[in-house]
Amino acid sequence: MRQIEQAPGTRSEHAGANKGNGKYTQSGNDVQISFGYHQRRVYNFLLQGGRHSVADISAALRLSDPRALIRDLRHKGLEISDEWIKAEHGGRFKRYFVRKEVCHE
Repeated sequence: MRQIEQAPGTRSEHAGANKGNGKYTQSGNDVQISFGYHQRRVYNFLLQGGRHSVADISAALRLSDPRALIRDLRHKGLEISDEWIKAEHGGRFKRYFVRKEVCHE
């Protein structure tokens, strides 16, 4: 009997069953990087331009905390930049972005 590696009631792209078809190729290199479903969503969102806080990304993509996804994308070699912003009430937060000269599409 063959066991299914998928949670009941979920589609394969949401269940972590990546078939390896989510590839990103850097121009000028023969490097391919595999993305998870949510990693691809975050990276595509950042490629649209602008500087986004964790709250912005979470609200737009309905993710609870995209910081781990951004960390994983950086570990895969993608250049995602950030900057610290001082908040009105003394706190600070980061805004994430992809520099235009780094975009490979």
